[in-house]
Amino acid sequence: MRRLLFLLAFVPTVAFAQRDWTSLPGSGCIGGSRCADRWLRIPIEDRPVIAVRFHASDNIGETAGGALRVKIDGNTITSYLDIARNGQTYTLDVDELEGRALIFEPAEKDEVQIDNIAVLYGRRTGGGGGVRPRDRDADRDPHARGWRSYPQAKLCIGGDECRKNGNRITIALDNAPVLGIRFWAHDNIGTRADGKLTVKIDDKAVASYVDVQRNGKRHQFDVDNIRGTRLTIATASDDEVEVSEIEVLYGARGSSLGHDVYGKGPSHYGPSEVTDEGGCIGGSQCGGRHARISIALHGRPVESIRFYARDDVGTRAGGRLRLRIDDELLESGLDVTREGRTITVDGHHIAGDFLVFEPAADDEIVLKDIRVRFVER
Repeated sequence: MRRLLFLLAFVPTVAFAQRDWTSLPGSGCIGGSRCADRWLRIPIEDRPVIAVRFHASDNIGETAGGALRVKIDGNTITSYLDIARNGQTYTLDVDELEGRALIFEPAEKDEVQIDNIAVLYGRRTGGGGGVRPRDRDADRDPHARGWRSYPQAKLCIGGDECRKNGNRITIALDNAPVLGIRFWAHDNIGTRADGKLTVKIDDKAVASYVDVQRNGKRHQFDVDNIRGTRLTIATASDDEVEVSEIEVLYGARGSSLGHDVYGKGPSHYGPSEVTDEGGCIGGSQCGGRHARISIALHGRPVESIRFYARDDVGTRAGGRLRLRIDDELLESGLDVTREGRTITVDGHHIAGDFLVFEPAADDEIVLKDIRVRFVER
């Protein structure tokens, strides 16, 4: 793989215009007794949406219980999003939904102010007049490959200084297998130096708990022919990180047939086991109660989950872990020891889209060497 990365680095990159966030007109105050509107409806283009980004605050009125429900037409993206009183930028992943409008509704009886709304459109998978010239050109060249640069994606994310930008960078990927990802990142913002990052293609982890140096360095990761709709670079700790010079190495279109980890093509059932490096979730140092690790299952029944977990981050030792497959709980409050241990959980042959690890208490948990064993067909 490294030899292949070296050779492809010299293949000229096809010059296409970059997909970018599209700002949407409109903002407003909804919910509670002080906002005139009951919902906010923003028209969108008839194209697949892979992410939504907006700024929201609950700094209106005396109470601080603002929450949002976000939908595209009648499809719910999130049913309950807790909104910070002083406001922050939120980025929501969307499963390539298409519709006529992006809709914000109050999930509690409290006011929420919404502005700076943007969507990230994905590529069309079918024909029709709505396909952009850029996508048609890309589909004509089945051998287009090489490093693609995304300079406009440069951003400082996370922590107190960059919270207004949210905690992740999302990039729409081309219709080609990904062979590598590289970017420059530094943690020379604010007083702390504990920047950590996770890198994913859709919900497949490429790298977890990446340590970011204060003075910065270039990070590069090999990727095993993964196709996806979005690249996500997100903070894994409550500290600022600036990411720039983001590049993706694409292979020839169609080169991953028979080896697609997402269950497309001949290798539909995939391997008998999938692994994930894990990461740190929960507490003030690892993303809080909303941090989680998700592993795509693609509807396959799970036999068992094995992983190493420890609770030696921070001063507290009250780490507890919740495991679920989609909405079905496997463990509601698994105790994690400070010194750490290897844990095996029965999957009960449950099939679903995602295996989710999330904190069940307000404390940091480090997960490593996650192995999901599927039921053999």
